[in-house]
Order: sequence, then C-alpha cells, then structure tokens
Amino acid sequence: MRECLRCKSEMIENFDVKVESAAYGLKITKPGIFKDNLGKVHCAVCPNCGYIEMYLYNTSKITEG
Repeated sequence: MRECLRCKSEMIENFDVKVESAAYGLKITKPGIFKDNLGKVHCAVCPNCGYIEMYLYNTSKITEG
C-alpha cells in the first residue's frame, strides 16, 4: 500500500503512464547512450486529493555509477 505524501490517504496503484497522442509509455534508463531499460513506469493516484506518484516495480537493475 502506498500512502499519499500530501493527505495520508491510501493510493490506488498500478496505473500505466502514457505519453499523450502516443501509446508508447515512458521508459527509465541510466544516463548515456544505449543504456539498459530499467523497467516500465507505473503510477499511483490518490483518490482524495489527486496527487500522482510514479514508481518502478523492480529496482534490481538500479546501481550507482
């Protein structure tokens, strides 16, 4: 369960993030050219205040450097 940072309500999770006018979504990569995709971006929405939070399910590919 994700808690809204603004109003402390329970957020609704697992929404997809899409770019308007395209169905490609967003991808998160490390800086640089031809870096590995770190995963699909998901979104949680607070039904009380409308706050939106994006997150990755699997963070195992994230490393510093």
